[in-house]
Amino acid sequence: MLTPQTSHPQERPSDATRRRLLQLGAGGVLTAFMGMGASAASAQEKLPEGGGLHRRLDRTIADLEVAHGVTIGVTAGREGQAPYAYRGEAAFPMCSLFKPLAVARLLRDHAYDDDFWQRRIRFREDQIVENSRICAADKDRNMSVEELADAALRFSDNTAGNLLLELIGGPAEIGRYARTLGARHTRLDRWEPELNQAVPGDLRDTSTPSDMYKLYEDLLVDDALSTLGQARLRGWMLRNATSGERLGAVVPPGAELADKTGAGGYGVVNDAGVVWPETGLPLTLAVMTRTDSPNTAYNNAVVARVGHLVLAELL
Repeated sequence: MLTPQTSHPQERPSDATRRRLLQLGAGGVLTAFMGMGASAASAQEKLPEGGGLHRRLDRTIADLEVAHGVTIGVTAGREGQAPYAYRGEAAFPMCSLFKPLAVARLLRDHAYDDDFWQRRIRFREDQIVENSRICAADKDRNMSVEELADAALRFSDNTAGNLLLELIGGPAEIGRYARTLGARHTRLDRWEPELNQAVPGDLRDTSTPSDMYKLYEDLLVDDALSTLGQARLRGWMLRNATSGERLGAVVPPGAELADKTGAGGYGVVNDAGVVWPETGLPLTLAVMTRTDSPNTAYNNAVVARVGHLVLAELL
């Protein structure tokens, strides 16, 4: 089991860091994380073959992998266009990226049922797990389904995530629901916080960048949910409070981001969501990372840099 000090500290809001990264701009973000002291280890998997318009992007991401000893996966694109992918079909620990899927699964069946969302869920003290600041602060141990969804999506509260999983029938329902949307490489096997262990080679609790791209696009842009269900999911994710050091740091001025972060052992940091620019179609992207070292420090700025590169190329 991960300790409270190592599982998700980077998912806390950091408006000051977001402002600093926005002021630095693209070059400043790169300079900021180049000095973070991450190990320079070459990626152990065969690099994707770069080609066409995206060869430069492939090459730059490959360089980041080597410089920081991190394996990066990215899938990004707009509706109706073939998405860009770098290790798009590779397995990565999903961590808290499952939480929008749990809420979406409930929205599929209960979007218009206000009584369901106001239903009170009681939980015990011994059900509170690490990184659950919203549930832990609730003295009555009694929250509505709507409050749990808000806690899970906006603040990545792990106890709220577990209680939502109970409502849908357990972790395995995430994979079943993903398959109904055509995402066949997404599986959740354990509960919080064990699902964040991210041991290299363990396929439990993993997904792929391309699966996460498809799922988030279907749920937030396409018609996998009803109009009200999608509006509710967007509303929570547009107000996400945990991405200020990742994609939230590099969203262009005037654009809006609905996203979810995730993090776990072995330095795993993820961010996936949809960016709505001031003009033009929205762009969906999923950035996932993993390493082979249990002592790897969280490198949020790598995710921010990859996000900036992708947005500059595709947005």
